Amino acid sequence: MTAEQRVLITGVAGFGGSNLARALLNLGYSVTGLDITPPGHANLLSNELSMPKFRYVWKSVQDIQPGDLEGHSTIVHLAAQADAPLAFESPRYTVLQNIEGMIALLEAVRRTESVSKFMFAGSGNEIGRAAYLPIDEAHPLTPHNPYAFSKAAAEMALETWRLAYGVPSIVVRTGVVIGPNMRREVFIFKWLWNVLHGKSLVVEGGRQTRDLAFIDDVVRAWILAIQAPPEEVVGQKFFVGSGQEYSIDDLARMCRDAIGANVPIEHVGYRPGEEGHREAFSVEKARRVLGYAPQVSPREAIKKTAEWVRTLL
Repeated sequence: MTAEQRVLITGVAGFGGSNLARALLNLGYSVTGLDITPPGHANLLSNELSMPKFRYVWKSVQDIQPGDLEGHSTIVHLAAQADAPLAFESPRYTVLQNIEGMIALLEAVRRTESVSKFMFAGSGNEIGRAAYLPIDEAHPLTPHNPYAFSKAAAEMALETWRLAYGVPSIVVRTGVVIGPNMRREVFIFKWLWNVLHGKSLVVEGGRQTRDLAFIDDVVRAWILAIQAPPEEVVGQKFFVGSGQEYSIDDLARMCRDAIGANVPIEHVGYRPGEEGHREAFSVEKARRVLGYAPQVSPREAIKKTAEWVRTLL
């Protein structure tokens, strides 16, 4: 197995990491997954753990060493404190996890000869106040909450290490990613769950917008970046998603429609910094450079996710 066919994924036990690992293994790649989740609790990888081309490393990204990365050509950094609501209550923890983890990984990557791509899963939250629309990759970072700050700071560190040490960085930013086995603290899951149980939907604000992407589309984009020639993608940033902007109110109504229950929608105040947030992302660069084309609309993504949520009853 050559380095070109070996990928290391941090945060592999999570929603995105497990889906990416599965897709890469199906394509014949050798995958190393690193996560703090004990192997016996990595439920999303129950089939992959026994595969000969998959190796699970139970370790924190903060403690990663060059030897952990040697022999891999691509590093995909997904490990993070990924919940914005937790960041409001635990901003220090969020910043420490997301920035210290990035610095530790950058220091290991720059001391590893085999790595030709270091991909970072950025967030649409990094641009909380759009100066212009649609938002493209050249838009300045304008984080508007502690989680957004932690992701923006990590992305800035990545760019700094690229300029200073030649770390071969690639940034792939997404909005809200949903699908089977998604994180249950994300509002789409909570809404679908509430509708199924006949409970009202609680909407924080309502006029702010999101770009909703289905997990299969996002994984496809990551794989396109992994397979692309390094000279075409290293040093580049890409927005990946549906390329469609919907208000939170619209998404709440889509969740009701997907389940088929007309439960009440209750509005409460915006989260701190959230009023005025827009996710009107252009995916044109990803189309042009990666050949990316989203195949699942936000409405269909919600329907597919609702089908999975029904199985949890």
